[in-house]
Amino acid sequence: DPFPKLPDEPEQKMSEALPYLKAPPQLEGWVGNKGFDPLSVTDALPVYLTREAELKHGRVCMLATVGWIATDLGVRFPGEMFQSVSTLQ
Repeated sequence: DPFPKLPDEPEQKMSEALPYLKAPPQLEGWVGNKGFDPLSVTDALPVYLTREAELKHGRVCMLATVGWIATDLGVRFPGEMFQSVSTLQ
């Protein structure tokens, strides 16, 4: 064989969430780890910070959804300026 054989690299675990990507090693040991970090954010930021941000953004989205539904059901703040508010405008 004219080409020298390179030493085998250790097999890296593949992500359960995205089987075509390698699982990020820094997520190992965290609760709920499925290897989902397609943008490799945890390479630059600590995992605890990204999990905290995910929780915060999820809660804000849930509140926004409740506000949207409440507005569609006719819930309004007191005062004349809020009575014509609509999510369809």
